[in-house]
Amino acid sequence: MDAEKHSSQTALFAAAARAAHPLVDNRPHLLSDEVAQRLCRTASPSPLDYQLSQPGSPVLAAARLASCTRARFAEAVVSETQADQVLLLGAGLDTVANRRPAAPPVSVWAADRPDVLSWRSRLFHEAGLNDRARCVPADLAAGLDLEDLEAAGMDLRRPVLALWLGVSMYLTPERCRDFIGELAALPAGSRVVVDYHLSPEHRDEAGRAYAQAVAAMAGHAGEPWQCSTAPGTVAGWFVGHGWRVELDVDEAAATPEGFFDRQEHLSPMRLVRLLHAVR
Repeated sequence: MDAEKHSSQTALFAAAARAAHPLVDNRPHLLSDEVAQRLCRTASPSPLDYQLSQPGSPVLAAARLASCTRARFAEAVVSETQADQVLLLGAGLDTVANRRPAAPPVSVWAADRPDVLSWRSRLFHEAGLNDRARCVPADLAAGLDLEDLEAAGMDLRRPVLALWLGVSMYLTPERCRDFIGELAALPAGSRVVVDYHLSPEHRDEAGRAYAQAVAAMAGHAGEPWQCSTAPGTVAGWFVGHGWRVELDVDEAAATPEGFFDRQEHLSPMRLVRLLHAVR
């Protein structure tokens, strides 16, 4: 089997961005992901090497900002809400299950395409790591079957925190809207954290340049960007399906105060927004 054919190059690109951030950027760091560093080292050539050799590349720096900011934002919601059931939608190489402290205990499920989950498992094995997330095969473009989650041990009588990161832009707008409705079948009190892209007219120059570069790469890898909207549109989709939007902000607003003042390579970019909704 051609392992490269069944990998997700965008997931590897995001993992390398998280891995590189504490190695090449100034403090304060948004997060530290040593697990991602080990996963990236299993690939040859490693995408982490590109990050380390060209930390000032605008595309690579913007990838570090986007990947780390959304992960930090999501993990803050996990901590603040004391969620003990976390669902990774389009998990890729998300490492939150391995980076969470042992107490309080959190159960994590990783939902993604079967081929991507097999690739994920192989990388964890080659890195000498035990993947603490429970894998649930699912093609989000076709829907999410809650019975599959229940069969994998999720208690659907209690709230679930779904982290839908780095995925919405790869679905069509119609599929994104419908998927939000499908998630409304989760138990009352459940939450969703999602990142989404602004449409071209709402981006700044840095956002447009990054979008152009990464969209070309993602499309070449067979994972083209399809969904981008005006601010407030995705929030409207959530509200229309019975969710309450807690927060809907530009990526830069989710960084610590004064963060960019200390950074050599990272700067604000208007492309990505982060949303937190509750049932």
